[in-house]
Amino acid sequence: MSRDKGIRTPRIVLFGLFGSGNFGNDGSLETVLSSLRRKVPGADLLCVCYDAEGIRQRYSINTTRIRIASRAPKLLRFLDKLFLTLPGRAVDLVHAILTLHGVDMMIIPGTGILDDFSERPHQMPLNIFLWCLSARIVGTRIAYVSVGAGPINNRLSRFLMLTAARMAHYRSFRDGLSRGYLARFGIDTRHDPIMPDVVFNLPTPSISKPQEATVTVGLGVMDYHGWTGHREKTYRTYIDKLADFAVYLISTGNRIRILTGQNTDEQAALDVVRIIGERAGEQAARQLIWVPGSSLHDLMNEIALTDLVVATRYHNIVCALKMGRPAISLEYSGKNTAVMKAVGLEEFCGNVETFAIADLIQQFQRLKRERIVHEAGIRARIVEFQRALDDQDAALLALLQEKLNEGAMQEGQAASESVKGPVP
Repeated sequence: MSRDKGIRTPRIVLFGLFGSGNFGNDGSLETVLSSLRRKVPGADLLCVCYDAEGIRQRYSINTTRIRIASRAPKLLRFLDKLFLTLPGRAVDLVHAILTLHGVDMMIIPGTGILDDFSERPHQMPLNIFLWCLSARIVGTRIAYVSVGAGPINNRLSRFLMLTAARMAHYRSFRDGLSRGYLARFGIDTRHDPIMPDVVFNLPTPSISKPQEATVTVGLGVMDYHGWTGHREKTYRTYIDKLADFAVYLISTGNRIRILTGQNTDEQAALDVVRIIGERAGEQAARQLIWVPGSSLHDLMNEIALTDLVVATRYHNIVCALKMGRPAISLEYSGKNTAVMKAVGLEEFCGNVETFAIADLIQQFQRLKRERIVHEAGIRARIVEFQRALDDQDAALLALLQEKLNEGAMQEGQAASESVKGPVP
């Protein structure tokens, strides 16, 4: 980004669900942060997130918490609850306004931030509303970058999130479903582009799987309990079916590498490994490898040692495709289908709660036969994705430059009026 003489250092805030243990969220932050450091060197960057200390240490960026009232002494938090959290929210609003004062742009990088999965209205829906409102109050540009949207089932959450989305100066969506969801509620999205997930610009590891006859399958597991009701039954059914499929893979001469995408997935991985041992014996379980990770880099290191992937989490699928691996998606959301369709793999999708083992086995056998053909197509599409993301970076930099120019003009006018003095 070129900077004219006299224009001050850009100030940019990155806002999102970072530091919550979700690899995809943190990978989205890392991707956009790396791009900003390359293209806007010297910019003053701040991340507004959940785990401020963890993100600061991990990415060497200044941070602040989304909510500071939640860190108040116990007595104050008790009084806050007594008054329906209104005092705490007033404090949070002031904190957001003070944080964003003088900031040129607030970027919301990737993630499915505009849905209320596992979120109550007073959590992220209210948080994003207050931060976008604060940005508007102080004149900060707001950019939603390759975000996912919907479903937002709670009415109050929907009002808060859609209002926050309306405040944006720039919006792009990672799929047509997300853009269509906002349009359904009256938001004008005609000029909002559909862009690839930002994680497609994350660097890939240099390691690769040795050439051998044995096929290694990356099996992505998730701590999935459904959207509503029957949580434990939903989880047990899902884990049981994954374990049955894994037993089939091992019995037909394949190896397995367990993949996760969030810290909470570790229990799901342990449960799958235990059930496989019970059903197939310890000898069979030796064909299964699980190396716990904590980032998308760790995830991609594991995917690099596979031939194809069967997964549930969205960013497990994204990372598999980024690594050129054909995938089968056992999905809980249409976002998986959208990204699979974008690379020509829409026939290899199933519903996480209703998939049948027999159907999954048929899909696997077909993908195993056709994987060489699919690999070439996937790699070609990834190149196109990365070009589109570069174009998006250019659009964001143009918006930032516009804000900087506007600020310089206002400062110039103020200086001119100061020199002239008061009108007699």
